[in-house]
Amino acid sequence: MNSAVLKLQEEALSRDISVSDLLRKALVISKKLSLSDFEQWTQLELSGYKGISVVPEYRVVSGGVKFWNPYNGWCPVIFSDPSFAHKCSHRQSGQSIPELEHLLSETGDSPLCIPFPEELERALMKCIDIPFKTKASLFTPRTEIVRIVDQVRTIILNWSLKLEEEGILGEGLFFNMSEKAAAASAPQNINNFYGPVQNPQIQQGNNSAHQTSSSIDSEILSALMQKLSDSLRDLNLNQDDQSEIIADVETVRTQLASPRPKNAIIGSCISSIRSILEKAGGSAAGSLLAEFAKSTFFY
Repeated sequence: MNSAVLKLQEEALSRDISVSDLLRKALVISKKLSLSDFEQWTQLELSGYKGISVVPEYRVVSGGVKFWNPYNGWCPVIFSDPSFAHKCSHRQSGQSIPELEHLLSETGDSPLCIPFPEELERALMKCIDIPFKTKASLFTPRTEIVRIVDQVRTIILNWSLKLEEEGILGEGLFFNMSEKAAAASAPQNINNFYGPVQNPQIQQGNNSAHQTSSSIDSEILSALMQKLSDSLRDLNLNQDDQSEIIADVETVRTQLASPRPKNAIIGSCISSIRSILEKAGGSAAGSLLAEFAKSTFFY
């Protein structure tokens, strides 16, 4: 029997087959079976989680934070705040599987260097109080990327085994009506194949934009909005920027008061506030940016 599902299982067990190729085959099968959740996941893994506010937990990577010393090269950052240290040393990897596989083929055994977003780098520099202008990056071991790629391989294998359990095998890439019906009644929750999804930060590294968490701690955020309101006079903003911040703060407060706050709206307001603070400069703005950096809203 020339079963596409059994063939996929066989290839998932072989290290000679790239995970990118497995994803493309899984995409075809999920499309033919109208399994929209798994189809969407394969598309994201193939193209990357760019602009997506929820990514799988297995895409969190960790490493050591270092700053560039022009005399001694890369030096480890010593944090006084363990919570801030944890946030800085853990990042979301939003790159596609083809990109990650290419990266692994190019880097050998060297750690991977992931630059910080510009606004976080500035906040980081203020917090560690380095007396000269420099840059900072997260250095993560190659094994962290290997883990992501291997997890995707395992997910595909588990999914294909579940299809077999449901009697969905296919003849080549053809699936009969009973197999399509079985697929329609099967659970579509993608979490079944890779475990829980954490509320994440968007993107990372050179390929990422500003990172905004979809996990909202309402007490921390409410306190930050109050501190921002109390600090408006010290920021020396022009009238347009001040009015925009006031509007953003009120929008955030309205969302927090809602029984179903819309995280996308909150994230957009936070991004707008950060942009204004970055332009403002000065110690008051820097202090507020550092507060945002220490919170759960971006790292």
